[in-house]
Amino acid sequence: MADPAPTKYLSYAGILAVAANTMNGPAFTTLPNVAADAGLGLYVALILVSVAMAAFVCRRLVHAMWSSLGVEDVDGDVEGGKYDSVKKEGDGRQSLAIASSESKVGEVTDEVIPDATTDKEGLTHREHDHQEPGEGDSLITSKDKSEEKMHLTQPLLEKTSIVGQSLEAYGKDGGYYAALAMVASALALALAQMMLCAGVVDEMFVALGGKSCALGWPSVDDDGESSSSWIYCSTHASMKPFMGTGAPVSLVSIGWIIGASASVAMGTVDLDDLVSLQYFLFGCLVLSAVRFSFVLTRMSNALGGEAGADSAERMLVAEEVGGGSAVEWLVGPNPFLTIGPIMFNFAFTVTSPSSVCLAKKETTAYKALGMACVVMGTIYAMVGLTGASVSNAVKNGMFEGETDSNLLSLIMMSGGKDGASMLDLCIIALFGFSTVASIPVYCLLAKETLITDAGVPPFPAFLLSNVLPWVLVAL
Repeated sequence: MADPAPTKYLSYAGILAVAANTMNGPAFTTLPNVAADAGLGLYVALILVSVAMAAFVCRRLVHAMWSSLGVEDVDGDVEGGKYDSVKKEGDGRQSLAIASSESKVGEVTDEVIPDATTDKEGLTHREHDHQEPGEGDSLITSKDKSEEKMHLTQPLLEKTSIVGQSLEAYGKDGGYYAALAMVASALALALAQMMLCAGVVDEMFVALGGKSCALGWPSVDDDGESSSSWIYCSTHASMKPFMGTGAPVSLVSIGWIIGASASVAMGTVDLDDLVSLQYFLFGCLVLSAVRFSFVLTRMSNALGGEAGADSAERMLVAEEVGGGSAVEWLVGPNPFLTIGPIMFNFAFTVTSPSSVCLAKKETTAYKALGMACVVMGTIYAMVGLTGASVSNAVKNGMFEGETDSNLLSLIMMSGGKDGASMLDLCIIALFGFSTVASIPVYCLLAKETLITDAGVPPFPAFLLSNVLPWVLVAL
């Protein structure tokens, strides 16, 4: 028999990095605004609840996936139990041991069914690869089968993923609807992340080069006259730099080209081959979050009367505009508008099977996912709490000429009229790089679901999951 293919493993740190990167979504940049709307106490409480809930879901999902390695299933129930194994009696007859639903895996039972047949017609045996035995195969003495099972040390993604488990629990119809929902969820998350990535890169081009340009259809002005130009440029550094420039909605910008090229290239390799890049991008995320919190804290102190000259020139007196920067300690003015953005940050759970199935042990998988929830929950709390008062000040008109309370926009105004420092611009660029990390994970989930559950060939599945979403972003 040929040697089995070498098993690929993803370490504890690798699973943690991948999971954390998938939680770096578009809602991350809204955290200061969310904290101001929720109130500081409610904001922290919602994050704690979300962390606990996501960790619990991941723990149950990992357990369900790895349980497939410890139970050998056989079709059919007998008096509430399942056929657990095939044994030979002393007189050469064969019998089936019954495992009760209350008994543990590997526990010896007293009840047997004598004269149980083991041919294909008498007993259907389901291996983990779900392949039916051949006409002359023996389910007891087959060396190939036993060796194949011995080498099976990881859950099979196509059988133990959310879609695979739905198929087993609810049948073909349930699996079909689960696959449809999974592809839709993965592509929706990918689309949101792609728009964030393109916006960050365009903002960086404006901040560093003075402008960013895009290609689009000639627009028509208010007088009905059509512009002959296909190129639109903007000098406004924001997440939506082309808004208000007369450019059409459908644009292919520099940020779109760079983001699409990077994510499509990453989508051509396996997830375990990207682990070094995932480490780097996770480091970019952590460094960016720490620097953002430091800058926001400094801006909050400036609002409290410790502002430098540049910052003071850009601020209006709170009494003149009828507002302020103070944030409610318990419940803010819009608590019900904050649940969705916070919960959305933990939508990564739908992608966790793709990394969990590469773990060496069950404990490694669920501990890494749980730690990822804790780490990102801490980062969410840090960024939101330090930026809440600054976001509130922008919404109340304390920063002259500024209306955007997005996280990156707050950082861009940190240096007064001169804008953000070169260090902060570089940190924003690192954050932009980190947003690319989760896109291939979402696309991989959609691609594998299309191939395994919808029967789509690999190349069309790749186009549908990795290329089509970027086309939709441009439209």
